[in-house]
Formats: sequence, structure tokens, C-alpha cells
Amino acid sequence: MEVKQLIKEIKENLEKSANTKSIFGDVMKVDDISIIPVGSFTMKGGGGGGFGSMGSKTETESEEESKSDEAGAKTGKGGGLGLTVDVKPVGYIKVKDGIAEYVEIIDKTRVILNTLKVFIFMIVVSGIKSLFRRKKK
Repeated sequence: MEVKQLIKEIKENLEKSANTKSIFGDVMKVDDISIIPVGSFTMKGGGGGGFGSMGSKTETESEEESKSDEAGAKTGKGGGLGLTVDVKPVGYIKVKDGIAEYVEIIDKTRVILNTLKVFIFMIVVSGIKSLFRRKKK
């Protein structure tokens, strides 16, 4: 099987099974309210390959090292494939009396981390500004 075909099959299988229902469950009904889960699905991948060739002896290699490496250098091959899948709930849709309302799930950790990133960025910019002011004087 070729690599392109393998990647295509993996992608198709993930697309079939990666839906909100299979990840987070069915629509829930409580009294006269329906809760429909909403999720985020992210898939990232990459790959690489290689091929060997006959290498030449370097200046630092001895004659014996060069001979022992020649057999491996003639038959070099390589390859790799990586895939990451991220699935997380982002909210739900609440349906009551025929009226639908989206309710977002707030990730407090993400909010705190983003706030810290902004704060650190402001400190760095302030420090750089003060360095330039000192050089001008």
C-alpha cells in the first residue's frame, strides 16, 4: 500500500467516526429541554521520507570506518508519519419551547494562560522600550 493511499484511508476513517455524537454522546432530553453537545475536532499531520546514497569518505574518517559504513550507506531508506487529534467540548445547544440557545463552555485555564501571555508580552515590550530610551541618552 502506498503512503498516499494509507493517509487517505486514515483520513476517511477519522472523518466517519469523528462527529459530535460519537465523541460526546447523543442528544439529551431533560423534561422539556433538549441538550445538543457541540465539539471541536482538529486533526494535524505530517510526514517525511528519505533515501540513502553512497557517501564519500570524510577527512576525519579512517579507511576502516569508511569501509564499514559503505554497506549501510548504499541501502539507506527512511520515512515517518505523525498525526495528532484534538477533540474538546466547546458548548451545547439548549432547545426549550422551540427556541434554541447556544451556551459556550468557558475554559478557565485557557483564559488564564492567555491573560498571562498578554501580561508577559507587555513586560517584554516595556523592557525593550526602556533599553532603547537608555541608548538614546
